[in-house]
Amino acid sequence: MRKNIRYSKVATNDEAYTPEQWVKPPPKVPWHSIGLAILLFLLGSGMLAIAIVLRTGTVESEFWEHCYPLFFLGVLLFIPGFYHVRIAYYAYKGYKGYSYSDIPSYD
Repeated sequence: MRKNIRYSKVATNDEAYTPEQWVKPPPKVPWHSIGLAILLFLLGSGMLAIAIVLRTGTVESEFWEHCYPLFFLGVLLFIPGFYHVRIAYYAYKGYKGYSYSDIPSYD
């Protein structure tokens, strides 16, 4: 059940619309989704960094061929994480065209 819902009187005259019905409520901040996006971004960045270090030979390892799946997983985690963190940052800063409603909510 929803709480804190504001109700207004229905117009008694011939007007079919009230101004209150066009007021858009401010979007709620999807904290769980932003946390998940930050986690994906950090894990993806870490996996990409480790894969690049293994492939370039900066760290001596006999299993350097394991960098390819690590790189692939890093890209799969990095891209959606970066995308949603960027939207959350722009919405926080108040850039035009960005809102917290653009981030899917998993609550």
